Amino acid sequence: MPAVEELVASGVIGGRTVQIVASGDVQCVRYEPAPLQDGSVRVRTVRSAISPGTEMTFYGRDASNVSLHKRWNEELRLFEPGEPSIAYPITFGYRAAGEVVESRSPEVRAGARVYGNWRHTELTSMSAERAVAQALPDDLSWDDGVDIAQMGPIGLNAAQFGENEEVDRDVVVFGAGPVGLITAQIVAAHAGSVTIVDRIPERLEIARRLGLETLEAAGGVDVAATLKRRLGADGIPVAWECTGSTRALHDAIRVVRRRGLVVAVGFYQGDGRGLSLGDEFHHNGIRVVCGQISNLHPAWTWERLRAAVRDKARSGELQLGRLPRTTLPVDDAAEAFRLLTRPAEVLQTALRYDDVT
Repeated sequence: MPAVEELVASGVIGGRTVQIVASGDVQCVRYEPAPLQDGSVRVRTVRSAISPGTEMTFYGRDASNVSLHKRWNEELRLFEPGEPSIAYPITFGYRAAGEVVESRSPEVRAGARVYGNWRHTELTSMSAERAVAQALPDDLSWDDGVDIAQMGPIGLNAAQFGENEEVDRDVVVFGAGPVGLITAQIVAAHAGSVTIVDRIPERLEIARRLGLETLEAAGGVDVAATLKRRLGADGIPVAWECTGSTRALHDAIRVVRRRGLVVAVGFYQGDGRGLSLGDEFHHNGIRVVCGQISNLHPAWTWERLRAAVRDKARSGELQLGRLPRTTLPVDDAAEAFRLLTRPAEVLQTALRYDDVT
């Protein structure tokens, strides 16, 4: 990840910018924006949303992201011991929408609305070509735009790894967080039924409002046995694991039929606690495939994913911006991160940079 100085010089960050420092704390600092280059536009962020998964792995004293502890060898595609790949302060973020306030291109006018995957920063620059490709339609809200760039594509990409084995069949999604709720909505369009599993009742209520079936993973509930008794031992061909919990990954392996498919979507941290590969994985010959966004489905591109998500949001098939979120001023970014440690109360948090509603 480039150093802050490089990001400022390239115009990627400017104005009020959120960063995580070595103590794990969150700060909002101000950087002077770099001069705008020909062929580029400057965007003032209206909304950015914090990832309750990836970004939280950089947060706090016990930050778990592997890039903070090991070095990525790009040639070998391996993490190795050594100087970490990422150094503090860290500027992060990949869910944003904003308005063009300055243009050095005849292709883009000031006032144009765009979405993208830039950092939590008040001002960012991008090529005019990118701004045109990522125009936010007038019939979508700023909060919709925040999720078109990354969160929606995460769910759509994950859904593709079902390889149509879910069509007209009963399937399961583990996790009623933003990724799970979006993935479940997309899968529900052609599955027979979708049951979403979570341990937090408040999140399951959101899933029910989306028309999804639910199962609370309360203490003492054997999720796999419950669903297999309900749907049959061979009834569930595919499960999507969207929590990042290796215990939930173990449950997903247990719930699918023999030789069934588990799509691992979550960002798993540390050792595989609660994951027993000598059990159902071994005896039922389960296939586990990585469906994370860093692993794009071979049949898709970023451009196609975003276009498809945008169309689904405009048609009403997919709810993005209307999923619950708590929005705070960017100066209160530290509180926005802290709220995400209370998942029973807060599904996701967003930052506001001006008075646009």
